Amino acid sequence: MMKRMLASVLTVVLALSSFAGLQAEAATKKSVKSTVDSLVIRQKATTSSKKLGLLYKNQTLSYKAKKGNWYKVSYKGKTAYLSAKYSKLVKSSGSKKQSTGGWKTITNVSATAYTPYDPGSGNLTAIGWNIKSSKKKVVAVDPRVIPLRSTVKVYYKGKLKGTYTAADTGGAIKGKKMDILYYSRSEAFNWGRRSVTVKYK
Repeated sequence: MMKRMLASVLTVVLALSSFAGLQAEAATKKSVKSTVDSLVIRQKATTSSKKLGLLYKNQTLSYKAKKGNWYKVSYKGKTAYLSAKYSKLVKSSGSKKQSTGGWKTITNVSATAYTPYDPGSGNLTAIGWNIKSSKKKVVAVDPRVIPLRSTVKVYYKGKLKGTYTAADTGGAIKGKKMDILYYSRSEAFNWGRRSVTVKYK
């Protein structure tokens, strides 16, 4: 009887230890951070490989492995590569939230609109959200102006138009420009282009 009790206790202790180890591993994930502006994200670990996108300075992607002078990362739900010469491996807490500091304000932002059905939109945003399968409130931004994953409040004529997540980018979105995601072509058309005030954090 005593042996059975000791065996049961030992099993519980081992299970708890394993769970704690998994928690610690989940809490400390690794990411790859760009150390330069406009670091090319490649499909394969070679400079002649297809260009998938750009990673701006201090932006990160989830780390998978190291392959020679390249980091294997996750980009828009797929495997991609970053040159280790222009990036570095950093530890990031999986539960760490963005800074809760005050809101930053940008005025006279040129805001246009787009839909998931526009040519070239694709299914996934820059941070990997599938905008065709789940209706998320998204704005496309220039990450050098508004960091990706920021909470963004858009004001038009002094009134709050909506609260979004900076989850996407675009080739034409440079500087004080943004693209607001609509799931209705008529709403996107009616929005057109407007000058807005943006608060983000």
